[in-house]
Amino acid sequence: MSKWKKEIILGLYFLLICVVMGLNSTVIVEWLNKSLFVDFSMDANFRVNESFYNGVSFVFLIFLIMYAIFGTFIVSILMTNLLFGALVFANQIKVKERNEFITFKELQTIGSPKELLSFIDVPMGTALLIIISVISLLAILHFISKGISKKMNFRIGTRARVGILLIALIPLFIIFTEPSIYNKYVLKYEDAHTHNFNPVLRAQRNGFIPSFIQTVKPNYMNKPAHYNKKNMLRINDKYTKIAGKINENRKKSLNDSQTIFYLSESLMDPMALPGLIKNETPTPYISGIIKNHIGGKMYSQYVGGGTANIEWSVLTSFSLEVFNEPLSITPYSDFYVEAKNHHTALDFFQKDKVAIHPFTANLYKRRSVYSAIGFDDFLYLDNGIKHTGKLGTHKRVADKEFHKDILRVASDDKVGFIHALTMQNHSPYTGEIPEMDYRPEINFKIYPKKEVKGLVNYLQGLKASDGAIEQLVKELASSDKEINLVLYGDHFPSLFRGLEEQFPNDQLHETPWFIYMNHGRSDGGVKLDGISPIFFTTVLLREGNYYVTPFQGLMDELLDQDVKRVGNNFVVTDQGKVMDEDLADDILEMVEDYRSIVYDALFGADWLPDQFFTFTRK
Repeated sequence: MSKWKKEIILGLYFLLICVVMGLNSTVIVEWLNKSLFVDFSMDANFRVNESFYNGVSFVFLIFLIMYAIFGTFIVSILMTNLLFGALVFANQIKVKERNEFITFKELQTIGSPKELLSFIDVPMGTALLIIISVISLLAILHFISKGISKKMNFRIGTRARVGILLIALIPLFIIFTEPSIYNKYVLKYEDAHTHNFNPVLRAQRNGFIPSFIQTVKPNYMNKPAHYNKKNMLRINDKYTKIAGKINENRKKSLNDSQTIFYLSESLMDPMALPGLIKNETPTPYISGIIKNHIGGKMYSQYVGGGTANIEWSVLTSFSLEVFNEPLSITPYSDFYVEAKNHHTALDFFQKDKVAIHPFTANLYKRRSVYSAIGFDDFLYLDNGIKHTGKLGTHKRVADKEFHKDILRVASDDKVGFIHALTMQNHSPYTGEIPEMDYRPEINFKIYPKKEVKGLVNYLQGLKASDGAIEQLVKELASSDKEINLVLYGDHFPSLFRGLEEQFPNDQLHETPWFIYMNHGRSDGGVKLDGISPIFFTTVLLREGNYYVTPFQGLMDELLDQDVKRVGNNFVVTDQGKVMDEDLADDILEMVEDYRSIVYDALFGADWLPDQFFTFTRK
């Protein structure tokens, strides 16, 4: 074959590749967008923005990289389709389970396949078999394609493949360096600079790829208007004086007690949903302790997810609602390890601090985060967790077994703070408890009958949790030590995803919480509903008559002013949501001070001294 004929054929070959990949990329974009809707079902009348159909150029660049690596069209297009097919599958699961879409930072979880598979109930052996089969098939196709190309004397040389790689990598480098420019001018993404309470809905209107690109370099929090060094020094002086006045009437340090922060996975009060179940509550003990001690309802933005975020908010007393897109942000994964300031509730304790979680440590950068904030030890599966018994056919470690590890750690007088996160009631809800006597009677007028099996399994798990917590409190009650237990549910289970219209307002966003202090110290304590988890430490310090830090002095003042939640331009009180412009000047100043403190710690210059967050009694 003459040189010019070969060049023509080569040109036509690349033209055909471009046409085929253009069509293929369009289909990929379509399915990525469909994955933003439950069961891939998108209403034909659903309003979308111009950017919704864009993103073909991004997919095509990924294909070019594959082509440069493998050098054969058939394997490259299959690899591209497998890559994006996995993304479609994973994103659909996350949308369905948590009403969240996959962000750029979350791609790091690919490094923990075993843990990821556990969330979708796929056996590791099955997954490995599928992966090995796919790789083997691709390898066979690759060698066959190579052989055919060699026989036809029609191969893409190394120099051409390097050129193709550069053609793909240069624009990709620009995209990931300046994602907002690519989004705005190429994908026509319209960035709405408003508080985003529903990131999936926004993504559904803008399309998956533009929404994904927007998470590459996000603006997590707007810089407060009054943020500067002079103002931060004023804040330090103001609340140091306030803390001093508060401490004149306080009697002791939190370090003198042993405190347990206990996150109960997916804990909810089913009786708070009118008419859901017809018979008795599965959580009589928890309801009773809230009534007779300190407790109420906590506000959580999430349904079926967000555990690490609520945990972070409890430890730091930093509100997730001050962020621009609170439902899209995971501080642990996104920015917290790199933040300059890691002051948390741990700073109240000079004794040992221990975190316990009967699951993997590979998700959400927990090992790195816990090290940064000062935990002396972190116990997890295969690393210190000694009791791993389960309920019936449940997949997760049972609460009653987990409590054995909590009590074992608590028996050490050198331990001052325990941070415990359960897993028993985490999805999936396919596990059953055959020996369980309690059988909830579900009202099918309230809850869909086709989903009732999972709800029954979950509610029986709640019943088991209630009994386990009762036994735990009895153990703490009999201790000679002064012990505080701060227990809360992080969010509703994923079983209630999509039922917001059935249960309007905050019915699916308020979970139980209580503070139990042994030796009768919490009897008849305060009742607070609708509070943000940022106030748990504040309530503990106030009800326990413990000294405060300057930061907690501010939190105490906010609570005094009936502030229960703090957002980026609003607060929530007993009167409901109040915008900044409607707040009294003195309250607005405190709220703005709070936002400046959060910004300074996470994204600013860290001008506040360590003493602002730590307690040192003179």
